Amino acid sequence: MTVDTLTYLYAVVPGDAPEPPASLAGIDGAPVRLLREGGLAAAVSEVAAAEYGEETLDARLADMAWVGARGAAHEAVLLWLADGGPVLPLTLFSLHAGPERVRALLAAEAERFRRGLERVAGRREWGVRLWRVDARVAEHLDTLSPRLRELAAEIEAASPGRRFLLRKKAQGLRAEELRAVGADVARQAYAALAPLAAEARALPLAGRGGDDGRALVMDAAFLVDEDAFPAFQRGVTEAARRWGGAGFEAEFTGPWPPYHFAAGDV
Repeated sequence: MTVDTLTYLYAVVPGDAPEPPASLAGIDGAPVRLLREGGLAAAVSEVAAAEYGEETLDARLADMAWVGARGAAHEAVLLWLADGGPVLPLTLFSLHAGPERVRALLAAEAERFRRGLERVAGRREWGVRLWRVDARVAEHLDTLSPRLRELAAEIEAASPGRRFLLRKKAQGLRAEELRAVGADVARQAYAALAPLAAEARALPLAGRGGDDGRALVMDAAFLVDEDAFPAFQRGVTEAARRWGGAGFEAEFTGPWPPYHFAAGDV
């Protein structure tokens, strides 16, 4: 028998979560509804099997515009759900053969899903990035770098001939110390913010540098209790103020569904 549609799964939510409004459009504009099973619910919509079958989907994943449009629709559904209560987000293109397969998943993994929802209840994810603006940090590098400070003192006390050699050494160290200072500032910022959150995750930086004279030195996600958010926000403001004067820029985003804290629960 030919299957005309597939069931697209966005997230798992508590069974008493409110039904999405008709205005909430999912993938390809499809209406989103909840499938309820045993105290849990799955947010789903139907998509055309011809468009999202395995072979067709694999071929389209290279089309970033096509993927991006569906990613935006997926995220819009998750944001609406997260505004209403705890949510366990699924990854993009979580597809199932039909509603009964989704109900079977809810039943089979009920205990794990319940633990995950309890973990994120009353909490939202916030993102903090810290960028090193190289031209600006370079202006403060002699103050920020212990190695360069020590070398400056050594230069001051050295004879003229040795002073020339030490200055050449200091020039060679500056690029290395720029990276070292960025890593140290990132460690300090993360260490200051992590205790203000229920959970924290440092995210990979590889391949995520800027092309405008900036380098990403910290990308972190924080799961924050709603009543602890004012203190967390003050912490971010203090970090931005402290390191902004030394040439770093902070980027604060959210609130998000708990993307980085539900991976093991869905």
